[in-house]
Amino acid sequence: MFAANTEINRFAAHALGACCMMLALAAFSSGAWAQAGFAHEVSGLVSMYQASAKATPVKGGDTFDSGTVFQTGTDGKVILKFADGQIVALGAESALRIGQYHFDLASRRQNISTVELMKGEMRYVAGLIGATNREGVRILAGESIISISKPGGADFAVSVDPDPKEVGYAAVALGEISVRTPYGPISKIESDQYAPWRPGRTPPLPVPLAAAPATVQAAAAELLTTLLPTHTPVAIAPAAKAALASAEPGPTKAAASPDARQAGYVEEVSNGVSIRTGAGATTATAGTTFEAGATFDTGTKGRAVLKFADGQLVVLGPGSTLAVNEYQFDPDNIKASKSALDLVNGAMRVITGAIHVENHEGVSILAGASVVDILNTTPADFTVVVNTRDKEVGVARVTLGEIAVSTPYGPIDRIEADRSNLWGPRQTPNSPIAVGTALAVVQAAVALQLSGLPDNTPVAVAPAARAAAAVAEAKQARAAAAANPQNAQLQATAQATAELAKMATAEAASANQAMAAKTFAAALENMAPEDSVTAKSIAAALENLPPTGAGPVLAQAPAAAAAPAFPVFPAVTPGAGGGCTGSTC
Repeated sequence: MFAANTEINRFAAHALGACCMMLALAAFSSGAWAQAGFAHEVSGLVSMYQASAKATPVKGGDTFDSGTVFQTGTDGKVILKFADGQIVALGAESALRIGQYHFDLASRRQNISTVELMKGEMRYVAGLIGATNREGVRILAGESIISISKPGGADFAVSVDPDPKEVGYAAVALGEISVRTPYGPISKIESDQYAPWRPGRTPPLPVPLAAAPATVQAAAAELLTTLLPTHTPVAIAPAAKAALASAEPGPTKAAASPDARQAGYVEEVSNGVSIRTGAGATTATAGTTFEAGATFDTGTKGRAVLKFADGQLVVLGPGSTLAVNEYQFDPDNIKASKSALDLVNGAMRVITGAIHVENHEGVSILAGASVVDILNTTPADFTVVVNTRDKEVGVARVTLGEIAVSTPYGPIDRIEADRSNLWGPRQTPNSPIAVGTALAVVQAAVALQLSGLPDNTPVAVAPAARAAAAVAEAKQARAAAAANPQNAQLQATAQATAELAKMATAEAASANQAMAAKTFAAALENMAPEDSVTAKSIAAALENLPPTGAGPVLAQAPAAAAAPAFPVFPAVTPGAGGGCTGSTC
């Protein structure tokens, strides 16, 4: 395929020499270097050279060992995932060699990972080795050597052109790195910083990425916004098989389209919750993403917290079935966005997001045969419980805002904050009653008014889902370590997964903040002229707020109340936020 390409053949020759050395090592330890990782996702023309030095096309699910060289064409891109969770996203017209790689969860100090960017650009995200044993990680870019400076790993983009003399740069998204270039060292590049190097001059001090040349900003942004799998350890064989199944077209694989966006993800789940789609039913776990058409069933004891792209939150209690009938969120055009939920049976708490604030008519909520209408256009927080097993019996309780309910027995015109209403057969709906005097069924609704939820700001679904999965894994590892304090391996795993959860949470925070800023910018364009000055000053202040685990703390700007038309998405629920809810990761 690439036989006529002289430059590629030169890379192949380089790879062949390395492969010979690796094969010699393998003779002494055949299992140590096998299956370093797999191709998680491939687009365009990508080839790899292994022991035979013969170019073979790469497809999703292909595994690779130490010594493998990857080459991308003008339209080629590949995302590689390693056993320890390390991820490399290789851009177009790039070449990468996988050096020595060994990963054993039981002996983390013996683990080693070497990658060499021979030409082009890549994004590197550290896995368990980089998070816990930085000395075992070696990252080369041309003649330069990149080191991870602090525990916990790093996420950065690097570009290098070796001919005729090396020119390169590095841009850091998370963590901190140093670079030893042919022209002198760069001692420290921190998060959101960029540093170049070129012949004939000492490398300058790092500057904010926003101050980099436009071409560098664009190239780095493309790499750093690429959606990646979670950087947690994997068993290569089954993970590769899943990637292969995902890459192959078939009757169970949904056709990709620009409108087929992920509606949201599962933030938290307990006691067995299933999700049904057109492809069948599966068990929902923290980090599971879903699209419109999904149905959740919590069983007799299950509970789930769902977060949608626009920030809308749904908490499902035991014995509940919820259908996401419709969902479309476009941060560039919120006025055209829609959300339709159908609580078939059970208990559901709803905290509204950006769609409700900007497009009140675009939100539809059913509960059994009843229709819930949110009367206010500011954020709302309410709970509905409905039993449809015989003749519908229901209750609604409002924490924030006002709602109306059209029931099979007549309308409930208004339920205000801190009030509840019951409905059932053979009677017209009761007048609103104070929560303190509510019946047991009302208390069941109150039980969903829990703290420790993420805030209701817009999110980038994929990174937020990865953070939720990483945090759940860290919690499990921490619980296992606490139950077995003498088990060194469990203690090490708990520490490592905590570090990875911290990194994933920070990655989600950055992506979520960008999503919130994009949503605000689009909303400002639709603002009335008399509100624009106040709104823009508030938006500028919000951009400078530090991110939380689920995005910027938008509720911390009290002046927002002065601009009614401004799209305020306050954190209705206190604390919480994306990843490390309720505790440090």
